[in-house]
Amino acid sequence: MALELPRGTRDYGPKESIRLKSIISRVEETFKRFGFYPIITPAIEKTDVLSSKIYGSSANNEIFLLEDKESGLRYDLTVPTARYIAMNKGTPLPLKRYAIGNAWRRDEPQFLRLREFMQADIDVIGSTELISEAEVIAATAVALEEIGIADYAILINNRALISAIMDRFSIPKEKHVQAMRILDKLAKTSTEEIIRQLSESGIANDTSEQLLNFINVQESNDEKLARISANIESAKATVGQLEKLLSILKQYKLKGNIQVDISVIRGLDYYTGTIWEFVTSSSGKRSPSIASGGRYDNLIEKYSRVQTPAVGSSIGVSRIADLIESKSSPKTYTNVYVSYIGNDALDYAIGVANTMRSNGICADLNVTQRNISKQLEYVNSLEIKYVCIVGPAELQEKKVKLRNMYKNEEESMPIEQAIARIKAGE
Repeated sequence: MALELPRGTRDYGPKESIRLKSIISRVEETFKRFGFYPIITPAIEKTDVLSSKIYGSSANNEIFLLEDKESGLRYDLTVPTARYIAMNKGTPLPLKRYAIGNAWRRDEPQFLRLREFMQADIDVIGSTELISEAEVIAATAVALEEIGIADYAILINNRALISAIMDRFSIPKEKHVQAMRILDKLAKTSTEEIIRQLSESGIANDTSEQLLNFINVQESNDEKLARISANIESAKATVGQLEKLLSILKQYKLKGNIQVDISVIRGLDYYTGTIWEFVTSSSGKRSPSIASGGRYDNLIEKYSRVQTPAVGSSIGVSRIADLIESKSSPKTYTNVYVSYIGNDALDYAIGVANTMRSNGICADLNVTQRNISKQLEYVNSLEIKYVCIVGPAELQEKKVKLRNMYKNEEESMPIEQAIARIKAGE
């Protein structure tokens, strides 16, 4: 029988797993520095929580349902948090929460799009202030910088702004959501195809062309916002919000370029205000997106009947792990490999390894009957820097022979000296 993985899933070997764990660790430390704290929810949610009324009908067929049809795998980390708040009404607000875990979507697998993937989310729940957006966006940006991604751009928009633009071109209110889902494909679909899909939704071709011409003008943030404000009276308040948010974000001195991009829509229906995407190029390309988010002031109310403002951002951990250059990732956490010659040295070797471990050094211990040559081949295959060789002489003298595999140098010394050398990286 030929073994195969389910479509849209992947294994992570040691090197890939270490890279993934490193990303998670840096992201989590950044979130904690910004004052966020964790909430962990189940991977399985009831189907009434995972309703298409929450995500939109386009997601209806992408939810993995369990056999009983009463529950399914979570589609993202945001909705479970909304459900948590609805069930825990005494939670002090504002809540600055983060969550890191897997989500599942029965989507068509393609490059950088898996059916099972990991996300890292942060949310501020219980505040309508723009500083909430700024904190969430800035924490996301700094987390990416900590991972080593400095050439990102933040593409920012507002759902109310695109609605006002649709009103300006006489697109009926009842068609706004559907039109937004179509416009969200602008970065990946030709203009002709967008017009065709808008036409199928009942929007005239000339109206679609005028709408796209208005959206696709290349200009600076100030020019874009001034043009919208001058042409659409109902958009002035939202333009003012975006201008204020851009001003607040300047105080964080983020490395990425912030661009107002009114073609950014975000496909999920629960967004109500500010929306954004992080991309890996300052040129403004929207593929691949490595993080995204927005304000969703009405989502929690769907579960609790209590209007609760919220804003959040999600980092695509799995996607970033696949994008980051793998050559820089170590193959193991081990700092030193404890090798012994002859069974008489085994007990001493165990003591050496445990002394290393108790001093905060990641130490591996030979668990085979291989000769020293084979043990060193194994060490080289994992690119471990140090080897502590223990044989009859070291046992007699209560020392270790420390070999630096990178420099091809070795020296006999007390274990305390070996520990100091390893910690100093000498």
